[in-house]
Amino acid sequence: MKSFLIIGASSGIGEAIANSLLSQNHQVYATYCNNEITLSHPNLKTSYFNVVSSDGFSFDFPEELDGLVYCPGTINLKPFNGLKLDDFSQEFDVNVLGFIRVLKLALRSLKQRPSSVLGFSSVCAKRGFNFHSSTATSKSALEGLFVSLAKEFAPKIRFNLIAPSIIDTPLSEKLINTPKKVENISATHPIPRLGNTHDISSLANHLISEDSSWITGQVISVDGGKSNLL
Repeated sequence: MKSFLIIGASSGIGEAIANSLLSQNHQVYATYCNNEITLSHPNLKTSYFNVVSSDGFSFDFPEELDGLVYCPGTINLKPFNGLKLDDFSQEFDVNVLGFIRVLKLALRSLKQRPSSVLGFSSVCAKRGFNFHSSTATSKSALEGLFVSLAKEFAPKIRFNLIAPSIIDTPLSEKLINTPKKVENISATHPIPRLGNTHDISSLANHLISEDSSWITGQVISVDGGKSNLL
């Protein structure tokens, strides 16, 4: 049995990853913020945790961790002229500083054995899209951070990022809340559909397992071909 900490496991990608790890009988420590976790399993321990304020962690923090998955994210699509400095700061706080806060808390446990850290960037960090300047700024910073950490902590801790296009999760619901929106967004991908949580969780499980022990410092696109084929 291995032990994993999943930050943001109440829905979407985080919930799918936690559910998959539990199905393999691993020990999962999972946090939530806005909505409680509905998964139930003898190997699951849950806690409220706010990545911005570092409030939470009601469970006893594990002494050893095999992996950390950081799932909180933001989508704030506005024209640049409509964005305030606070918009940039808020996204940076969740996507970058939030991860740093968690890593500071978990680092000692991750260093006890060979381990893996996984985070999430976005296709918008690589491709230019209208109205994505705030999100792209924080996700691009996260990519730089992960590459630096991968170098610093090799070979003990591996750091990798998955960069999805739009995924059918609660975070994206405002963008895909009509059939027409789904059709239009799907058509922008060479593989013309939205991503789903299994598309991401299947790769996530590989990257935090020993099967990927020679992979670190990578940003892996899972985007229906959007980042390279258009």
